[in-house]
Amino acid sequence: MINYFLIILVVVFDQFSKFQVKSNLYLYQSIDVLNSFLRFTFIENSGIAFGIDTSKYHLFITCLTIITIVLLFYYLKNIKRENSYEKIPLSLVLGGAIGNAIDRVFVLIPGSGYSGVIDFIDMPNLLYFIGIMDNPRWFIFNIADCSITIGLILYFILQYANDKKNEKSERIS
Repeated sequence: MINYFLIILVVVFDQFSKFQVKSNLYLYQSIDVLNSFLRFTFIENSGIAFGIDTSKYHLFITCLTIITIVLLFYYLKNIKRENSYEKIPLSLVLGGAIGNAIDRVFVLIPGSGYSGVIDFIDMPNLLYFIGIMDNPRWFIFNIADCSITIGLILYFILQYANDKKNEKSERIS
């Protein structure tokens, strides 16, 4: 069974937060939420993750995103009981993918007022403080991006733990 509640929760929270940002901030406006640690900075990202510009391929990226959503939904629907640990992380990924896909579809609608996926969470780059990166601010992202990232990290951790458990079971047998 797919975790519909989690998927819907992610999509609603993502779209509500984006609506609030688009309604209350002007493009590129930045407000401090927790001093300078957490800011809301309104941008519309015409690219994909980490600011990679794909604006010339927007229709292709949107179609690819929708195909991925359909495949992920199908996969989630058909997960066998022994792989049930995959359901929550992949539901987080699916909810995030749907949230960003909604923005991408709006970009394709003339007069919608969208020129990209709405991003607004602006945090310091911890890699800057240890000398690995040059930029003191991290990439600006949104709730859907967080959900996808957390879902993927959780998925790989659980996959690794499951593989270790299976290895141990095989050694015992």
